[in-house]
Amino acid sequence: MKKMRIPLLISVCIAILGVVFGSVFDFQLSSAIASKTNMVGISISVIGPTIGFMGLALPAGGFIALAKQKRYKTSMNVLLILGAVLYYGVGVFFAGREYFSSHGFYGSAPYALGFVIAAVPLAGGVFLGYKVFKNTDHPYAWLVLLLFGAVTFMAMIPGTVLLKEIFHRPRFRAINDYETIVFHNWWERCKNYKDLMALYNIEKEEFQSFPSGHTTQSGTILVFVTFMPLLNRKLEKFQMGCFIGAFAFVLLIGFARILAAAHFLSDVSFGIFLTTFCTFVANEIALRVKKFQPLEVAAE
Repeated sequence: MKKMRIPLLISVCIAILGVVFGSVFDFQLSSAIASKTNMVGISISVIGPTIGFMGLALPAGGFIALAKQKRYKTSMNVLLILGAVLYYGVGVFFAGREYFSSHGFYGSAPYALGFVIAAVPLAGGVFLGYKVFKNTDHPYAWLVLLLFGAVTFMAMIPGTVLLKEIFHRPRFRAINDYETIVFHNWWERCKNYKDLMALYNIEKEEFQSFPSGHTTQSGTILVFVTFMPLLNRKLEKFQMGCFIGAFAFVLLIGFARILAAAHFLSDVSFGIFLTTFCTFVANEIALRVKKFQPLEVAAE
């Protein structure tokens, strides 16, 4: 836990630098590399959330493992199963809706097919989480698993969703397609977005560029990597390597969103900031609350 302070702080700083750099060069960078038909960017954008939401599928498996241990009363076991269903369901919903929509692959494929596609690998994540955490002896393992979700939902719901509804920043693809939709910096609200929607008969989605939901959602895996050793001490030796790999994955998703003309650099950087900052705060809380510590650490 303590050793994650520096990597998390570095991640937060990288995200802030991205926002600062994007504040100056957002439009120039997107003009140079972005295209709404870029299949590399679209493909990575579609698949990325499914991988990112392993950060909820794995702890969902942990909930099931705790319920099967039967260390709690029946009512608590029911809540654990419901928690597993919620984590898995949220992951499938947010990952699945990206496959055949304005974000993903166009065509005649039914929208619901995306949920079916996402359900399979995330079910594998649940099974893996169950296998990894089935022998955990952490006295408050359920609280640690709850922390995973709390950090994720705080970054996604109040952070991403609320800010999108405040700023209504036009996406780069919309600016390219419609001449009266103009570039807005990330701190500037697009006040006439409803008029522009009516004028061009386009979806509200085209005015939800800031911040990037994809990078925030994909950052879910960072939350899991940060706290996984609490439930299985054997995983601690893999933690740093997994964190670096997970952060590189989130950066890749952010780059793909820029390539696909869906976001600017400041959008994806702020999305990364939301997840890493919330994770850093949660890590600091966990370091100070004994219930989050393994028995041998809490006793010191």
